[in-house]
Amino acid sequence: MDKQRETHSRVVAGVREFWWTESLWAAAESLSVVSVPIANIAEFDQNCWFGDTPPTCREVAEHARRIEAADLSHPVILNSSGGLMDGGHRVARAWLDGRTEVDAVQFDSDPAPDWRVPDVR
Repeated sequence: MDKQRETHSRVVAGVREFWWTESLWAAAESLSVVSVPIANIAEFDQNCWFGDTPPTCREVAEHARRIEAADLSHPVILNSSGGLMDGGHRVARAWLDGRTEVDAVQFDSDPAPDWRVPDVR
């Protein structure tokens, strides 16, 4: 399986901001790890992976594979507002394992995005 370079994005004031996942990991390296209730991670109950079209069985299976392989020794990364920036598969794995909390780091101030583009939605 070819591993594609992963990103996180969000829309702010009509502009989509993007971060390379590796940039987030580097920026979060010195942050303290805390335990966060999974119920507090809003994205766990949102469609963060499949966009506006229903997913195919193959797409669901690929995410299931990634959830199964998720390494819970790495904390998830939350933005300064508590939004998930990295770690959705780890959150899902923790929940499937019966956990109610997951290790996380949270930015006090979000790092600058790696790039921005106008949001076309």
